[in-house]
Amino acid sequence: MAPPFRPGTPARTPNKRPVSVTKPSPKRRKISGEDDRGARTKSPGSGATRKPPGSGARTKSPGRGALSGLGKSYNSKSPGKSPTPSLKMKGDAGGDADMKGVAANNKSPADRKARKELAEVRKKKRKPNYDLEKDVVSLWEKTRQRNIKKDDRSKLVTEILKKMEGKLPDMAVNHIMARALQTCVKYCTPAQRESIYNELRPHCLTLAKDTYAYHLVIKMMEHANKNQLQQMLSLLHGNVVALLRHPNGSPVLEQAYLSANAVQKQELLAEFYSPEFRLFKGMITAGKGRVVDLLATEPAAKRRAVLEHMTLALQPILEKGIVDHSIIHRAIVEYLSISKKSMIQEVVQQLSGALLVRMLHTRDGAKVGVTCVMHGSNKDRKKIVKGMKGHVSKIARDEHGSMVLLSIFDVMDDTQLATKVIIKEIMKDLQELVLHKNGRRVILYLLAPRVTRYFPPDILAVLEPPAPVDSTNWKPEGKGPIDKDEEEEDEEGVVGVGKKDPLLRRFQLLVTSGLAKELADVCRVHARELLHSQWGTDVIFEVAMGGANSELWKAAPSEVTAVHKAISSLVALPQISMDVDDKPEEHVMEGYFSSRTIRRLILESKLPPSGVDAESFSAIFWSTAIKGNCKRWAKGHSAKVVSAFGACADEHTKLAAKAELQVLIDEGTLQMGPAFSHQSSEKAQ
Repeated sequence: MAPPFRPGTPARTPNKRPVSVTKPSPKRRKISGEDDRGARTKSPGSGATRKPPGSGARTKSPGRGALSGLGKSYNSKSPGKSPTPSLKMKGDAGGDADMKGVAANNKSPADRKARKELAEVRKKKRKPNYDLEKDVVSLWEKTRQRNIKKDDRSKLVTEILKKMEGKLPDMAVNHIMARALQTCVKYCTPAQRESIYNELRPHCLTLAKDTYAYHLVIKMMEHANKNQLQQMLSLLHGNVVALLRHPNGSPVLEQAYLSANAVQKQELLAEFYSPEFRLFKGMITAGKGRVVDLLATEPAAKRRAVLEHMTLALQPILEKGIVDHSIIHRAIVEYLSISKKSMIQEVVQQLSGALLVRMLHTRDGAKVGVTCVMHGSNKDRKKIVKGMKGHVSKIARDEHGSMVLLSIFDVMDDTQLATKVIIKEIMKDLQELVLHKNGRRVILYLLAPRVTRYFPPDILAVLEPPAPVDSTNWKPEGKGPIDKDEEEEDEEGVVGVGKKDPLLRRFQLLVTSGLAKELADVCRVHARELLHSQWGTDVIFEVAMGGANSELWKAAPSEVTAVHKAISSLVALPQISMDVDDKPEEHVMEGYFSSRTIRRLILESKLPPSGVDAESFSAIFWSTAIKGNCKRWAKGHSAKVVSAFGACADEHTKLAAKAELQVLIDEGTLQMGPAFSHQSSEKAQ
């Protein structure tokens, strides 16, 4: 029987020694392993114990996880823990020697050779044609040398094709083998090229979408004969729109379109019009390839179906931004030719900005750009101009892109934005543009707009405001009612015409912007170079004439007179002069382009407008350069310049030059036209 419990004595349990409980003395030193209250804490490696109240976060022993987040490292010292030994102790010289020995063993030639052999084995397992690719690459590197002989390259190409025979489709999808095959297609014989085409033709559609193989398909189209090209185009039938939406397939289709003839191009384009052209071949007849011609005799329902199908085909392409290819430009032109104004404005809003700049390098792309400028609102035109920022000089040099700049000069009312973006960038490269065949047109359009001498009829036709679509042309009698939407659209107003007066717009772009003075300075400083240039002569002629409506005479008469004097001063130079490279340079009076330009200036120059105190070009040129020297210049090309004073527009200069010219005519030194002889005989009588 258990004894009764008494206060002050510990309870006894069976088979256990009694444990005496004593309170620690307040003055006793704290034993290691106790907390501030004297309670025993958990020792490293012991079992779980109850955490004392208020003792903070639980710590983990080394080997059971990361230490507590107290900012201490793994080997930091803490109470009750010994630091973990590192691999290399401080001052241990033997550890350094051992580590250097291991590194030396890893870099030994035998070890490197073993690793290389292991890599080769792994590549052979991963690539079934690894040995073949390795041999082909070694041969291909030799064919790429520039100094290799033609016969040697032909032998190497033959050897490469022999090794890859029967495996061309698999080799074409490899990034290196595809390049080797391109070299073979370029330099192989016609018979070898035919064998390559026969082996790869069934796989062309698949290869056209591959990241590396589509370059090979493009190269095959570049070097294909008529029969091979026709066979490759037949494979693309029914897949035109799908390939254009593919990032790798669209360059293939662009090359096919560029390589095809007119009939083949129309067959490729016809797949945009209707599913019928995609499913059936030979539906395009000669002379009726355009969608307007195809729908000329069709009912209104057919036109609406074609518009809907073209919208569904072009919309994903435009959304993806694939607008760099000429076939897409042509498809958009055909779509705009039959679209209503509301549909055209949707296309304009989608293309306005930087996207349109990427289309201006082709004729059809420039037509789309001009259409966007003509049909766009003021907001759309501002977006188009802002998208050209940084590219104006390049667009001005382009044969087709320059037409878009001309259309902006015609219709854009915000001349401040046009000056800030377009005119300022033109002024930066003004000297280069006045000497460029296409760049000079942008400047000439402000000096002499729509002059047929500088702007051919095909350019002026593109710049004409578009005529409204007549809905009656699409719906013959008895074919159904006219669409009400089209009747309402015809009443919206004239498209392609700005609200500002054209003369005021041109004055602001040419004079207010500061372009006129800058242009006159360039012509004065580089007068000799411009006169000898085939394209610069037109610019210096129009500047010397003072502009189509005498804008330069009114705004900068002193600058125009300075150009006249600069041209006249060139006549005083010796007939044989040396240029920068110490080569003889032709005199302006004897040069082909310079002599004819000076003759034009003498014949057409008139007195400045009223209110301008200046002389005409013919008066300055006569008094400064020709007077008293007519006999010297009465031979060769310069004789045409001297004889021009007998028919110049300035009557005062004409009378002043008559006496000296008559002496040369009587001597037979100078030959004048019959008009001058007739006038002289009448006055003598």
